[in-house]
Amino acid sequence: MKNWQKDRNYRKYENADGSFKYVITTNGKVIEVSEDVYKVYAASERKMEYMELDLKRDRVLQDRNGRAVLDENGLPVLLPEREVSLDKLIGEDWDYPSSAPSPEDMLVGQYEIETLHNCLDLLDADERALIDALFFEGLTEREYALRINVTQKTVNNRKQRILKKIKNNF
Repeated sequence: MKNWQKDRNYRKYENADGSFKYVITTNGKVIEVSEDVYKVYAASERKMEYMELDLKRDRVLQDRNGRAVLDENGLPVLLPEREVSLDKLIGEDWDYPSSAPSPEDMLVGQYEIETLHNCLDLLDADERALIDALFFEGLTEREYALRINVTQKTVNNRKQRILKKIKNNF
């Protein structure tokens, strides 16, 4: 048995008649399973190994013949990791952008909000009621149409016209 096979908790045994027996060991108990269950388990085990080890392992740049490409010092050229933990980045003092908005973004956001409020103030009472109901109260077009006793299509047409008006004023 090969070294990598010793650590597996699933095995395939050949019976005397040429058929196979598939077993998985879990919590110290050996359980016989079907071939399909065995194959799915083996594939998922390999995927887990790939996620836990292969992604994090240093990889070497290879040429077309599969040989390692060497740098000017004769050392193999390492490719960057495909997955890096936040702890590793912090430990290596990596500088990464803050998730907090910049002062410029905050200023632009405030300006856009003020402009939007000014555009909403330009709407007449019926238009403002429709926008308030759909976007601030969370009503659907159908619910609002029932409220004011018109069709949903009429509400949709009015909404599109109002949004175009707001966009032009924005």
